[in-house]
Formats: sequence, structure tokens, C-alpha cells
Amino acid sequence: IAKEYARMESAKDERQFGTLLDGLSRLGAGNRVHPRWGETMKVISNFLEVGEYNAIAASAMLWDSATAAEQKNGYLAQVLDEIRHTHQCAFINHYFSKHYHDPAGHNDARRTRAIGPLWKGMKRVFADGFISGDAVECSVNLQLVGEACFTNPLIVAVTEWASANGDEITPTVFLSVETDELRHMANGYQTVVSIANDPAAAKYLNTDLNNAFWTQQKYFTPALGYLF
Repeated sequence: IAKEYARMESAKDERQFGTLLDGLSRLGAGNRVHPRWGETMKVISNFLEVGEYNAIAASAMLWDSATAAEQKNGYLAQVLDEIRHTHQCAFINHYFSKHYHDPAGHNDARRTRAIGPLWKGMKRVFADGFISGDAVECSVNLQLVGEACFTNPLIVAVTEWASANGDEITPTVFLSVETDELRHMANGYQTVVSIANDPAAAKYLNTDLNNAFWTQQKYFTPALGYLF
């Protein structure tokens, strides 16, 4: 699976980075971004990689706890996906720092992140929640709630919003990320199915679901309602 996976992802990366570094650079895409959207991206883009980075650890924990070969293959693919996504999200800042007319905020993204208004809540939802608790709780937070309920609608909505503001960089990266997400939701489904018939596990599963939905929706729902 790793060999076939690498071949598939290599083709996607060639298309994505080829578009960014050749086509969009020649067209001066970085300077066609609406100034207000460019400032918005300085606030948003600096913490995206953190969620992906912690998703690596959560997926690896699931791989380590699984016994079925099919599940281990799915979790392994997700570990590799999340490594790829971490680089992709960091590359958005890198690209803006090189090609946007005002790079401040992108070329010091970690400093901007630390003083940004969204960081503390996002860290709890995107980062801490993915790696806190046992493997099943991490799966529920990451795959079942985080990715299926919030990440995918957010990615799709942001690509449309970015395009409307002249940003072709963010959709190029986000839509490439989105091509991997179905696999992650399938992993979450398989995690739940594998333990659903165990009465002892079912009791804790309901608690994990309630906690995950509460932790994530209490931050995401007001934020998304305000933004979109």
C-alpha cells in the first residue's frame, strides 16, 4: 500500500506545486489577492499546520493500537496524508511570504499565531483534542467529528471565499488536501464499527462522542457563523 500510495500522492504534489511555482507565479497570483483577504490569511494560515501535525500523532496512535491489517493500512495512509498536509499548510505561509506584496505576518507566522485572536481556541480544538485520551477518543475527535463534521465544510467554504477575493493559492492547496479526506472519514467509521458491538466500549463511546461534539462545536459553530 505504501508504494501505491506514494505513486498517487506524488502525482498530486506535482500538479499542486507545479501550478503554484510555475503557473501562478508567472501570473503574479500573490499580488492579485484582495488586500483585506491577504490580511485575513495572516490570521488564519499560521495555525493550520498545527492541527495537521497533531493529526500525525493521533493517526500513529491508532495504527499502533489496531490489530486488523486492513485498519492498520488505513491508519498508515492517514499518517502519511497528515505529514503531507502539514507541509502543504506551512507552504501557504511560505508562498505568501515570497509572493505577496506585504509578507509581514507570513514570514513570522509563529509570532503572529501567538498573538492572534483565534489561536488559543484553535489549539484546544485542532491540536490538544486530537491527541488527548485513548486511541478511540482521539479517533472520534479527529476523524469522526473534526474531519467529517467541520474540516471538510470549512475547507470547501474557504476555497470559494478565497477565490472570490482573488486568492488562487489557498484553493490550489486546500482542494489537494481535500482529496485525502474521504480516506480519513472512512478510518473513523471503521474505528467505531470495530468496537460498536462491545457493550463496555459502547458506554465510553457515547461519552467520547458527547465530549468531542461539545469541545469542537462550542468553538467552531460561533466562529463559522460569524465568518460565513
